Amino acid sequence: MKSDKQLVVGAISSHGHERGHVGVLDQLAEVGSIHVCAATDLVDVEELAAESARVVGKYTNVAALLARPDLDAVIVCARPDHAPAILEQVVTAGLPVLYDKPASTHSSHLRQVADLAQQKGITAGAMLQWRYHPMALNLKRALADGALGDVMTIEAKLLNGLLLYRDTSTYLFDPKTAGHGILSWLGCHCLDLVLYLMQERVVEVMAMVGNLNPENKVNPRATVGRDSNPRATVGRETAVEDTGFLLLKFESGRLGTFQAGYHLRGDKSVYDFYIGMRGTEGYAILPLVEPQKQPEQSAEASGTYTLYSEARHWATGRVRQERYMIPETPAYGGIMAEELYRDFFAAAQSGAPAPAPIEDSVHMLEIIEAAKESSATGRAVGIGGP
Repeated sequence: MKSDKQLVVGAISSHGHERGHVGVLDQLAEVGSIHVCAATDLVDVEELAAESARVVGKYTNVAALLARPDLDAVIVCARPDHAPAILEQVVTAGLPVLYDKPASTHSSHLRQVADLAQQKGITAGAMLQWRYHPMALNLKRALADGALGDVMTIEAKLLNGLLLYRDTSTYLFDPKTAGHGILSWLGCHCLDLVLYLMQERVVEVMAMVGNLNPENKVNPRATVGRDSNPRATVGRETAVEDTGFLLLKFESGRLGTFQAGYHLRGDKSVYDFYIGMRGTEGYAILPLVEPQKQPEQSAEASGTYTLYSEARHWATGRVRQERYMIPETPAYGGIMAEELYRDFFAAAQSGAPAPAPIEDSVHMLEIIEAAKESSATGRAVGIGGP
């Protein structure tokens, strides 16, 4: 990749969720032209191309797209069961790749792609834009400065609207196509931030997961919203988890908790996204999205970030509190996604690791798999080691 020209980017899709990611490319001055590819017949290539006026090529065959000699990088938004094979094709072609989460139904399949990318020196990583939230960035800097001292614990949760607001007949609720449920689909954003902030691997997991939503399958003839009657849905337990509680042990012996679930009344746009961290010199509170926000508020409106520190070099600012309103953009994932894409392209130019490296995605799936095993067996499950 050369930095003195606009980028030529390929965009591969295997299902309908990811069209908005082409819209992110449309917002970036670094991107000159886009070539889209419908990897399966689940995608309308014309609809995919309509996401940006910069689309100059349309393909229905991945190999044909990757044969282009002018591609600088590729974004992949594929269903979890499709993703590893597509990613392997891209990496084999020697192209940097940025992919939508969770990118696999099982860690072993994504591990193969990660190993191949490492062997070939290819930049590969996930579209996990919450690493770019100001709260996360501020806490990251504070941790590097020793503001919390020795971190002892971290707690995290990501809750979303009840399943009565979702159509559970889609691929997201089939373990063959999605792999897992709330833990890997939405909870992954929060779990990724835990790994990003802690900067160490999880070595042991104890967990309980379950299916607690009483009504899961949306009646397509029913109007579901804030004032809807939950009895307008058809009761059916999903085949993937809708609830998960995890206890995490890190390499250093530090402990963490993680909770995810479709648990909130309102609609599917209501979230409770929170991280708290405690150390020997202070603590931090990150309410990234609060459930009690008014419906007319932007999803980018956060709660109050709080950092308390008794570290000597922070004595003049022992308590720091800030609120953020993330600038809105037309792009899927907003300004945070735009910043992640820019850093990915810069990393790809230099051969550096991606902002959210593929190895972290593999480990996140390992944690989720350990949690499912722990819940099924009633015992702690180790990750890695001999």
